[in-house]
Amino acid sequence: MISKEIKMLKNKRLEERRKKIPKDIDLFVKHSFDLVDKIHSLLEQKGMEQKDLARLLGKNESEISKWMTGTHNFTLKTISKIEAAIGESILDVKAQKPVIFYFTNPEYRIEPMKDSSSVPVSWNTSFQSATQTSSNYLN
Repeated sequence: MISKEIKMLKNKRLEERRKKIPKDIDLFVKHSFDLVDKIHSLLEQKGMEQKDLARLLGKNESEISKWMTGTHNFTLKTISKIEAAIGESILDVKAQKPVIFYFTNPEYRIEPMKDSSSVPVSWNTSFQSATQTSSNYLN
């Protein structure tokens, strides 16, 4: 099997112009494509196509097609309508609350279980032997 590596040639002028794109525009484009990718993925999981989404939203298929190019400025209202139509959440913008741990014994570790959600409901605990020699720094 022969493996060929394809190297993309970059146009210097284009790359210079890209560097001048304001950060907010760059983020807008990234978020737009991420959103469209998520909608495509959810539609695929549900065995649906863009025409099905158009029918559910009461829109023309051509309008949905334009939305799905990755350059549409979705409003929260439109996103909510899409979520209601396909029965799945598109956005996950819930702020995660920090978890603060207080340890009285430096040899004792507590960690969320790997398969738990962002808010741990169960914990793995382990006791480790001392890995650090004592210090006179605080004495």
